[in-house]
Amino acid sequence: MPSTPFGEHLKREREMRGVTLEEIAAATRISPRFLEALENEQWERLPGGAFNRGFIRSVARFLGLDEESMVAEYALETKGLNQSAATPESNAQGMPRDWRPVIAAGVALVVLILAGLFAIHYFRARARARAEQPQSQSLPAATAAPIVASPAQPTATAEPSSQGGSH
Repeated sequence: MPSTPFGEHLKREREMRGVTLEEIAAATRISPRFLEALENEQWERLPGGAFNRGFIRSVARFLGLDEESMVAEYALETKGLNQSAATPESNAQGMPRDWRPVIAAGVALVVLILAGLFAIHYFRARARARAEQPQSQSLPAATAAPIVASPAQPTATAEPSSQGGSH
């Protein structure tokens, strides 16, 4: 088996069982173009990484082969190539980053901070106004009480002066 390339080995096993690529595709839900790429060892046509290993496991399971040995054989076949050309990470590095969600989150954060500062200022001003309001209302009430009490004071002051005069 080691002398037979991976793709040829996979194709030979499939043909020995009399199974078509379409049957495997229907059973495993793997696109026929990916199955063809596996058999023809066209690694650049595959998505790469874990997807390739998953495809191999599914095909091996369908054909009744040992999944682990097929994945190991694939790894030996693509040892240097797998990491450089076929991995999704290398493709993702070339794609531009979409900054719109980051900008939207930043704007939302600034709006929340400003709303919080406004709320703090507003409620502190209301608290100060409430604190000053009872003091200004209590002063007229305190001055009103002696005015009401002043007619009673002459009688109260008259008694002590009359008592003080009889001693």
